[in-house]
Amino acid sequence: MPLKFPKNPKIFDKFNNALTVLFKYGIAPFTENGRLKKIVNKTGIKTLENSHKLNKWEKIRLATQELGATAVYFAKFLCSRPDILPLELISEFSALEFDKPQVTKATAIEIFETSTRRKADKTFSYFDNYCFFQNGYAAVFRAKMLTGEDVAVKIILPEAKENAISDIKLLKRLAGLADSFLERHGIQNPSEIIDSFSQTIMPKLDLRNEAEMIKRFKKAYRDMKSFAVPEVFSSYNSENTLVTTYYNTAGITKAKEFTAWGLDHRKVSDTFLNTFITGMLTTGLFEASLTDETVRIMPEGKIAFSDFSSTNLLTSVQRNLISDIVAALTTQNSGVLANSLRKIAFNSDFKNYQEFKNDVQLLADNLYFMESSEHYMREFSFGIMKICFKHKITLPAEILRAFSALSDAENIALSITPTCLISDFFKPYGKKLQFERFSPERFKNTINKNLSQASDFLENSPLELSVILRKIRQGQLFTNINITDFKFFVRRMDIAANKLIFCFIIGILILSATISAVFIKDGFFIFGLPVLSFIGFTLALFFGVMLLAYVLGTRFKNHKAEEYNDN
Repeated sequence: MPLKFPKNPKIFDKFNNALTVLFKYGIAPFTENGRLKKIVNKTGIKTLENSHKLNKWEKIRLATQELGATAVYFAKFLCSRPDILPLELISEFSALEFDKPQVTKATAIEIFETSTRRKADKTFSYFDNYCFFQNGYAAVFRAKMLTGEDVAVKIILPEAKENAISDIKLLKRLAGLADSFLERHGIQNPSEIIDSFSQTIMPKLDLRNEAEMIKRFKKAYRDMKSFAVPEVFSSYNSENTLVTTYYNTAGITKAKEFTAWGLDHRKVSDTFLNTFITGMLTTGLFEASLTDETVRIMPEGKIAFSDFSSTNLLTSVQRNLISDIVAALTTQNSGVLANSLRKIAFNSDFKNYQEFKNDVQLLADNLYFMESSEHYMREFSFGIMKICFKHKITLPAEILRAFSALSDAENIALSITPTCLISDFFKPYGKKLQFERFSPERFKNTINKNLSQASDFLENSPLELSVILRKIRQGQLFTNINITDFKFFVRRMDIAANKLIFCFIIGILILSATISAVFIKDGFFIFGLPVLSFIGFTLALFFGVMLLAYVLGTRFKNHKAEEYNDN
């Protein structure tokens, strides 16, 4: 029995449907919530039969699938947050697919005419009856222009934008109802997470953004002969419509079709992996949502994408660091791999860097001994997520999406050729990257970057210092010190004060001895120095040696204590 709300507006309908689905599959966070449980007990909602045969991760995946396109997109968005989702659930969410409601030709033509203000019969000589691709919010039809070009017409599904907006509002309401549960499991500020998702998903509902991405791909991949990027017919594009060149393609996993074209399985998988990896690491542009429908193969063996709505861009720094990671994986160089992860992370304050390096080395060793039939990139991606979660490291979302996309690319290649090994494509590329790491051009760029940063520091430091001094004079600068171990703090302050006093005494002795040596001309001399000067320099040397021995001894003891605690 569905839940009823007064006046039953659209948001309440969605709330009704969401709770019905969640209780149908017996999702624990919601069935344990006291407020919701009372409502549901009154409505008599029944759980799914034989649900005991499914584990909790499978139940969540099935419920997410039933909740619609926005829920599926949100689940895929959270796959880049191993600090929020367990790896078992990330693995389940990677298998999510969009439902494909039937979109009629009449609906597609109506949307095209409304959004472009052009008549379909005056634009197309042919318009297919059925769409050949859907991604949750959009559908793509084949058509033929009056001028003779074969085109693909992509339209945003009716009410897709309204549904996405109401779904995001619903997510915020559900997060509010489950806030106590989320906080108990360490998920802070769920509203900020949903806002970040909204900023990611809403641009997909404006096809002008996808048209711009296709143009970027066209420019970035212009020298890659194995990849085909369609032309964009800009005069027919709008928020809800996108017209591009249509390519005769088959799904890359449709073996019967491309075999009929005379294409070899191994060559198809090799071309795809080489194109995708090279494109990502040389241009930074890559498609994050790879499926057997998104990736297409042409009769001449070229790779093509049927969807560019999930395009991501790596910065040049991120691209270089991922290249270093690829090179390090092929040589099991844990030092380069760990250092690259440290540089690419938002936070690199490790409690135990040596333990982090050991974990990275163990991951690299395990990957080295994997067989060709195993999922190399999936294990690497999950391994990196585990290490980052263990050591409290936060990687940029683009980096995690790049790792996930490489894992998806590997899955597609393995479905074509089960003996395909993605690491084989890393090895020659890794050797090339290792050579480039020591090239004069890269050293030049590194030096220029460091000099630029030093220049910015020297330029901004006086201004920032003047702001701090002004706040001090005006009494606007405050500090808040939280001392957890007061005895230890006092002991460390006492040690620091003693060192400072020793340094002060040594300085006074050296200064006094120098003054005596300059002004005393008569009297008893030792090694050409007045007695007072000789005594002063001797005492300064004695105290200096004592201070140096104390500092080195203290550091040696602390180092031994750290090694003992690590063991």
